[in-house]
Amino acid sequence: MENDHLNKTPLYNICHKYAARFTPFAGWLLPLQFSGILQEAKAVRYNAGLFDVSHMGEIEVTGAGACAFLNSMLTNNVDKARDGQVIYAILCFPDGGAIDDLLIYKYNDERFLLVVNAINTKTVLQYLKKHTAPEFMVEITDRSAEFALLALQGPNAVLIMRELFPPTLSALKPFRFLTLPWEEQNIMLSRTGYTGEDGFEIYLPPTKAEALWQELMRIGEGYGLLPAGLGARDLLRQEAGLPLYGQELSPQISPVQAGLERFIDWSKPKFSGLDSLQAERNNPATPRRIGLISARAAIPRPGVLVYWEDQPIGQVTSGTFSPVLQKGIGMALVNPIPPVGSKIALQLRGDYHQAERASLPFYQRKR
Repeated sequence: MENDHLNKTPLYNICHKYAARFTPFAGWLLPLQFSGILQEAKAVRYNAGLFDVSHMGEIEVTGAGACAFLNSMLTNNVDKARDGQVIYAILCFPDGGAIDDLLIYKYNDERFLLVVNAINTKTVLQYLKKHTAPEFMVEITDRSAEFALLALQGPNAVLIMRELFPPTLSALKPFRFLTLPWEEQNIMLSRTGYTGEDGFEIYLPPTKAEALWQELMRIGEGYGLLPAGLGARDLLRQEAGLPLYGQELSPQISPVQAGLERFIDWSKPKFSGLDSLQAERNNPATPRRIGLISARAAIPRPGVLVYWEDQPIGQVTSGTFSPVLQKGIGMALVNPIPPVGSKIALQLRGDYHQAERASLPFYQRKR
């Protein structure tokens, strides 16, 4: 069969039973949609959605020098994170290009779990191992096969989770995590996500993944919970202005260009790519990521050229139709940078369509 060579997650069979339509992604066969992309995105915005994201990679870094080693590699400062905190960072090549953007789970100064994009798991693992040194005393281990990963997202996610784990949820703050028992196994629960909504990501042994999926769907029936796929996830992250590796970040697109400077600790004396990133930061010719809004009839798509004052200034990196705004939205990498509110144009199918420079994110939930 055409897709026999692709990896399947521990939730493949249960997703199939829920009538998922699958698509190849980063070497995996993953649910693209169940009931429909717009319906699933609406469920996440107003109720809740359940995603299978077990394709993500997990790399453990342990040892007496783990904190110092990661600080020498990543843009953000893991030393400033508290135990039980999750932080976002980028791993860069020396020229500033992004190897991957990742989440760092800090158990303590000597134990971290890095959650990386599936397509980059081997690259990140090899890069980190290549740059270890005797003074760090660290061990780097690929733990990806030991985890399934579910993402429960939406305003009703906390209500669903409270029925399953009532004593713990009220104290768990955003970008914090804890480990707790479930079905005689330890699972890790974090208040994180990739949709712009409140929610949780649940790391657990693959053998328990189907049981948890079914339990969440059972509880969630009264809260409007729907299974959701990659299509809805991509739409939601774009409304939330979140970058996607391979589109807004890549070996050719640095975190400075992607507008992620708040995740770079410039006070650190050294980390991979620092000098190049500082040079880009100070160079007015460096392209930057912007948001744009267009009419529904002119949905921005990757590669579409962007014009300002009749001159090409860059191209779209991601674009979609936003159900929240009922308009086209997109992100683009451009230079020069038009002020927010400026009229710009998109070259689509040989014609020029009016758009407007917008601030990011396009959508932000009420807190």
